[in-house]
Amino acid sequence: MGSLQDALLKAGLADESQARTQRRDRPGAARSGPGNAKGRPAKQSRGRKSSGKSGGASDLERAYKAREQAEKREKEDRKKARVAAQEARRKRNEQLDELVRGKTLNRKDAEEPRYFEHLGRIRRVLCTPEQRAQLNAGEIGVVNLRGSYLLIDLDTLSAYREIAEDLVPDLSPKEPEDDGSHYPPVPDDLIW
Repeated sequence: MGSLQDALLKAGLADESQARTQRRDRPGAARSGPGNAKGRPAKQSRGRKSSGKSGGASDLERAYKAREQAEKREKEDRKKARVAAQEARRKRNEQLDELVRGKTLNRKDAEEPRYFEHLGRIRRVLCTPEQRAQLNAGEIGVVNLRGSYLLIDLDTLSAYREIAEDLVPDLSPKEPEDDGSHYPPVPDDLIW
């Protein structure tokens, strides 16, 4: 173990007095147990005054522990919030299931798609030609339940909207806003 010390001494980077103080202050070498290697009890340290370094290290340790505990609490809070949100969503879906049970108008022989925008994407629901005309006229509506789009009557639609407004797509035709970026109309007298 003295090989590094010997090398430093030979290189002249350390002197013998520094090596002795290091050997004496080294924890665990000669004073590792109730007695040292020769069977004598280890000398008690004489209440040395600590420089500010050990206090700073303990402050740093306390800061790390406090930060670790805060991060742990934050992680637990996020987990509790996620679990609570899942439970609320599950209860809402059960309530919506009860509301639409037996009231859906979807038919297995429906082949015509009706496209609409919902949740930032283009979606579709399959319907018959009569149902498509009713959808376009606003006589029936569409709702989303667990990723499936269902055709329902207007009474059920209004009750569904009260529970889950975000799951009812807006089927009304939207005119693009006139933001002035379109081209002016082509004059009639222009010859191509």
